[in-house]
Amino acid sequence: MEKVERTFRYNVNRRRFLRDSTLATLGLVAAACAGVQVPGGGTSGKKKGGEFHGAWPYDLPPKGTYNYFAGATGLLAGGVYTDLFIPSLAMWNWADGKWIYFLAESSKLSGNVFEVKLRPNLKWADGAAFTSKDVVTTYQIGRMEGFGIWSYIDKVEAAGDLTVNFNYKTPSSLGERLILRNAIRPDSQFGAIAKKAADFYAAGKTTTSDEIKALRTELAALRPTAPPSIGPYKIDPASVNEAQLTLTRNETGLFGKDVNFDKVVIYNGETTQVTPLVLAGDIDYATHGFPTATEKGFTDAGLRIMRSPAYSGPALVFHWEKAAAFQDKRLRQAIAYAVNRGELAKITFGVDSQQKFMAGIPDEIVPLWVNEADQKKLNAYANDQKKASDLMTAAGYAKGSDGIWAKGGTKLEFELYFPSDFADWSASADYLQKSLNTFGIKITPRGAIRSTQLPDVNEGKFQLAIMGWAIGNPHPQGSYVQDLRTHNTTPAGGGYKYPLKQKTDAFGDIDLNALIDEMGVGFDTNAQKATVTKMALAFNELLPVIPLAERFGNNPINEKARVTGWKPDGDKVYKNSFGTDNFTVLMIMDGTLYTTK
Repeated sequence: MEKVERTFRYNVNRRRFLRDSTLATLGLVAAACAGVQVPGGGTSGKKKGGEFHGAWPYDLPPKGTYNYFAGATGLLAGGVYTDLFIPSLAMWNWADGKWIYFLAESSKLSGNVFEVKLRPNLKWADGAAFTSKDVVTTYQIGRMEGFGIWSYIDKVEAAGDLTVNFNYKTPSSLGERLILRNAIRPDSQFGAIAKKAADFYAAGKTTTSDEIKALRTELAALRPTAPPSIGPYKIDPASVNEAQLTLTRNETGLFGKDVNFDKVVIYNGETTQVTPLVLAGDIDYATHGFPTATEKGFTDAGLRIMRSPAYSGPALVFHWEKAAAFQDKRLRQAIAYAVNRGELAKITFGVDSQQKFMAGIPDEIVPLWVNEADQKKLNAYANDQKKASDLMTAAGYAKGSDGIWAKGGTKLEFELYFPSDFADWSASADYLQKSLNTFGIKITPRGAIRSTQLPDVNEGKFQLAIMGWAIGNPHPQGSYVQDLRTHNTTPAGGGYKYPLKQKTDAFGDIDLNALIDEMGVGFDTNAQKATVTKMALAFNELLPVIPLAERFGNNPINEKARVTGWKPDGDKVYKNSFGTDNFTVLMIMDGTLYTTK
């Protein structure tokens, strides 16, 4: 049997960071998994027709393809709108802690078998019936493409046209999301390659075998001539141009007759290109990271700003060797005290989103995993210059006449590397470097576009850097993978090089890597809480990375042009992130949003 390495990886470019549908992890598995159904009931009495206008960056063909196993080259791949044409089996309802079933009708765990029942009577846009073959094909190819579920299962099988069974070899509560939250691709396009992959694995080949490598090359080169769709909409190839593309109704697909809009128009572009279109009223909703000054322009224009959590945000990270002074945790703790993270958050995101638990996972999920007594042990690191200075003194540092902390004649002087094309993270970097310079740690900022900064950090070419912490996932493991593995132990170039075996005051010697693995073992999430708590307390003490703020979206919503039905501020649907399990896509799918025309 093939051994699948139990290391979870996330490709965290700007858009993938917001939507972790492929390699996400969940939790909260029950013997019969609770879920809710959409539509039918939500569309009654609402006007049909019209258009919804959104925005997402994409590449034109031939770089942009209809091969949705070809990574970021797939047209709109990695975007929130893929759920409209290649939806997953379900979407997570963050407020209620339940699955909203899409292509699945139900799911349940029986022993080590996770059974998924599929919705009947659905057809792909090309007329092919949607069946269990499509799901099996998706996961057979997913095995060689690194789908995380294969760390826990040894086979996926069709049990009839509308039932799929996933057999666990290693029980884990992480598996449910890894199964239910992947875009399903058509057997008609990928079935032949999936069959080859299944045969190779059955013959004892592994993902590192030459045969599988060659098959992956064949897969990457595949160029379907038409876009697939089993969702309520399908891409109209004739509409695709540099400025925009259109998705038209796919009546035979999931909710195809229930959704209200006839068309969904997606404008192409990142923040700079999209901003004037929002102000002109051409876009009804956008997820981009707008600067606070731009946000004011939106509100002045009468647009509504929706703030939902990203369950992630910018962090300060340290290179273990090139910023060796910070091997002393007291210096990292001093920075946490010295920087007014609430003010940083307001400048960056327009809202005080500093973390009060500082546990390496979003504040919103801490109470689900850490009991009240242990929550009180977590240091909030509230802004306190005296505590910061006391820690520096205790670590043997003193300020020179120039106001810079020094020890043994060596001053604390560092370069801070940040992604210059991330407007929000750039704002965080600017505030941070000014704050640290004032405190007495001399910082020289250096910006580069993310496509340069990210590989540089992965290769260890930095001293201090702005990177992401946590990830939009209900189970804590995904966030700790992001904090401690993704750019630290996983990169071939060494990344942060922060050692995951550390000494703590709370627990003595501790293996953070082992804790990450342990917190996903078994189906019982209650049994995992002790491990999560230990990790939270250790992270809070060690601060291997310093969460600066949580990103809350400042998504502009235009209620005056084409679309109505938006729920009021504070509605539970906005607990769903603008990136992960997107609330707007959900409200299109369930018929909440409809046309004003």
